[in-house]
Parts: sequence; structure tokens; C-alpha cells
Amino acid sequence: MATQSKEDIYFAVCNAILKMEVAKGHLAWTLSDISRESGVTRSLIYYYFGKEKKTALEEAYKFVISNFWNMERTKTMGIRERLKQVLEDTKKMPFLFVLYYLEKNKEGEIGKMIRDAESMLLQALKKEFPKLSETQILEVYLKELGAITFQLPSEKVSDLFEDYISR
Repeated sequence: MATQSKEDIYFAVCNAILKMEVAKGHLAWTLSDISRESGVTRSLIYYYFGKEKKTALEEAYKFVISNFWNMERTKTMGIRERLKQVLEDTKKMPFLFVLYYLEKNKEGEIGKMIRDAESMLLQALKKEFPKLSETQILEVYLKELGAITFQLPSEKVSDLFEDYISR
């Protein structure tokens, strides 16, 4: 792992944490499990994430949310390109969507982080596409979620959003 970037290490550890959350249950895994699953040493996990599972889980969610609901990506990419990237990210980190579904409406810090990120994304989309109504912005986001659930192939993305944008 020494030749990998900090982002690669974060990705490997976060993906392992999400996988263990789904496979073993909420905080029912150990940092040794994460080390084995990610291929990252425990000492490096401690360095980047700390020694507490709860803290590591929160850091994993923060990392994933910042990638999945990346406001900079929304500002620099069009709707279709953003969706293609989100679909690719979800393929790399499939447990993300499962945990999104399980945690979104729960009380607690993780659910709040997800809801706050969604709200910021909807606001960013509204700024980028000021001619769209709030309902249309919500429809764009719901199409994204549907595309993820459906596992829409990236090449089909160009068929979406005809009513909102021009090619």
C-alpha cells in the first residue's frame, strides 16, 4: 500500500468499512476486519481514521458523501456527465447505495449528514440550472437515484434529461 495515494488508501478503507457495515451489521466489525478487507495495515488505518470504529465509520461516510454528492463536480459537469460519474463511483463502491437507503431517514449523525448533503446538492443543481423549477430539480435527483438502483449503463445516460437540457 506504500505506493498508493492517500485517496486510494481512503477509498480502500472506506469501501471495506461500508462492506463490513452491510455484511456484519452496524459496528459489528473490527478494525482488523477492515485491514484484511482493504489490504491497508491497521497502523495506517489508525493514522488516517483513528482507533475508534465509530470515528472510522463517520470518516468513511464523510469521504463517501463528499465523493457521491460532490458539489464541485456538479458545478463543473453537466447533469449527464455527473450522472455518469456517480454511476461509475457506485460500481466501485456498491455498498454505498445500500447504506444510503438504510441510513437516510434514521435519526443520528449519519442520517443527518446524508440529508444535509442531499440538500446542498439540490441547491447546487438549482444554481447551475436556474431555469428549472424545484420540482424539476427534484426530478433530476430522483432520476439519478433511479439510474443507480436500475444500474443504468453509462451509455444510456445520454437518453435522460431531454426535457431539461440540450445535448
